[in-house]
Amino acid sequence: MQSSGGNTEPPGRGPRVLVVGGGIAGLGAAQRLCGHPTFRHLRVLEATARAGGRIRSECSFGGVVEVGAHWIHGPSQGNPIFQLAAKYELLGDKELSEENQLIETGGHLDLPSVSYTSSGVSVNLELVAEMGNLFYSLIDQTREFLHAAQTPVPSVGEYLKKEVSQCMASWTEDEETKKLKLAILNNFFNVACCVSGTHSMDLVALAPFGEYTVLPGLDCTFPGGYQGLTDRIAASLPQDVMVFNKPVKTLHWNGSFQEAGSPGEMFPVLVECEDGSCFPAHHVVLTVPLGLPMSSVGSLLGSSLSSWRCCRMRKCSSL
Repeated sequence: MQSSGGNTEPPGRGPRVLVVGGGIAGLGAAQRLCGHPTFRHLRVLEATARAGGRIRSECSFGGVVEVGAHWIHGPSQGNPIFQLAAKYELLGDKELSEENQLIETGGHLDLPSVSYTSSGVSVNLELVAEMGNLFYSLIDQTREFLHAAQTPVPSVGEYLKKEVSQCMASWTEDEETKKLKLAILNNFFNVACCVSGTHSMDLVALAPFGEYTVLPGLDCTFPGGYQGLTDRIAASLPQDVMVFNKPVKTLHWNGSFQEAGSPGEMFPVLVECEDGSCFPAHHVVLTVPLGLPMSSVGSLLGSSLSSWRCCRMRKCSSL
């Protein structure tokens, strides 16, 4: 949340707050602010025609198809997503059971009960288990660099591939089996990308990777679709809070902006949208995907963005 140092909030009326982004972060922020009597002038600017961001469930195919987020990773009391899902009664008895919440997985998914090659041939489960144990042991090793003065390589992906290459030197099987092992490992790489929310582990920084807290609980899905969560949060907001189809172009900070409908009132922040409309505010909560390209940061946050904030954004986008 950013504002200028001066107090420009009108007495008795409360500050005007804008939330940029109607994904789960923006919806959560709006829900929390709406529950506070101080923030009566709140709007959420969402670029698309729907709330939910990257959480989207399709139910028009005879079942639930998750287009975005798929499951709750570490469903236990320390997980805010699990707490919200339980609050809105979106999970089944098994997922809510204390036994399920206490299971320690070490942050690793269960191995598949059956695996096939692209040609439909069944893969030996012992081979899958061997590669799974190798991959997860290497993942555990990456967490050991948290407080290291220097890392051997910049990213988790580079470290994993380097270690796999060294392990391959000791493989004695025939070439086809070696290729199959690499294919299985590639699948575990893809799963790790899903867990970390990235399309490549090469984009996940090695040094801070150990900061992630591994929560207990057996990973679970939403029987009715993950979108049920964001739909319930959005439904809890007053009807006039959400403003759709308002992609934000840039934010102008630390100014003295006026609005025709509020003569004499000054606002330190101005949010400019791509359609030319502008929204003045006292405070802005900016929510953006961690994958936001750095080339977009300057134009979105404005030229007054400090080098320190740019540095933090770069570090966030590498996590």
